Amino acid sequence: MRVLVTGGSGLLGAELVRQLSGKEEVLAVSRSGAQNTYMCDLRNASETAALFQNASFDLVIHTAAYSDVDGCERNPEEAYRSNALATRYLAEECLSRHIPLVYVSTDYVFDGQKRSPYTEEDPTCPINVYGMTKLAGEHYAGKLGPLCAIVRTSWLFGRGNPNSFVNAIVARLENEKEVGVLDDQEDAPTDVKDLAGALRKAGEYLTGGKNKGRRDAGVSLFHFCNSGSATRYAMALKIKEFLGLKGVEVKRVDRKGVTGRLALRPRYGVMSTRRYEAVFGEKPRSWEEGLREYLCGS
Repeated sequence: MRVLVTGGSGLLGAELVRQLSGKEEVLAVSRSGAQNTYMCDLRNASETAALFQNASFDLVIHTAAYSDVDGCERNPEEAYRSNALATRYLAEECLSRHIPLVYVSTDYVFDGQKRSPYTEEDPTCPINVYGMTKLAGEHYAGKLGPLCAIVRTSWLFGRGNPNSFVNAIVARLENEKEVGVLDDQEDAPTDVKDLAGALRKAGEYLTGGKNKGRRDAGVSLFHFCNSGSATRYAMALKIKEFLGLKGVEVKRVDRKGVTGRLALRPRYGVMSTRRYEAVFGEKPRSWEEGLREYLCGS
């Protein structure tokens, strides 16, 4: 099977390419052409069309996104081009060729007002530009109907992003005596390796693997994140525990004392994975297990 992976130089895309390589024929694309990816600007309709004219694919997994939440707030037009229009152009090419598409979305399509895990049936109501543009991307991807699977996820961590929250906290814990961390958002931290595995399963689901015949007539929508939940503060405490660091204190920081955050964040973004579990027969592992493996290798 020939698979197109967008965002191939990013945290998720690169992990997906690692997992698919040797099993499938993979073409990874990115805007920059970094990490041995093919350069393609999906925001440009002609470049996207040329990509499909020059190669054939059996499956497209769309991980590319402008995910800087505050950056999206500063540059809403760029956010729309990257998250919505790029998805539209990709979806149109897939639809005209009957190619299944897996689209990666976010818990930020919700407003965070619930206090129990969001399900796929809950109404969307994004409160920032990032969430709005990713929801617009869902709309465009959804035009493929049964050829599309939308997978919403939350707060990724894993190798490949030296500037991630986890890596930044590790550096601070190792070099400072007191580390202040926000405690105002409850999410489900998700290991990028686990999400990449879930996207592979979604692709098999669409292309007629072991789940053939179990699709609904419309778009397949799944929530996937590791089980459990945490705030940034709680995760920082767990990082300190797993690394066995002494002599450093983790303190809560009030949102009011933080500058430079333009975008509103949902206070609660935990999502239910029951539909995913029912379809694929597996429950995601806990975020603590994934974090321990990432930090300690076991």
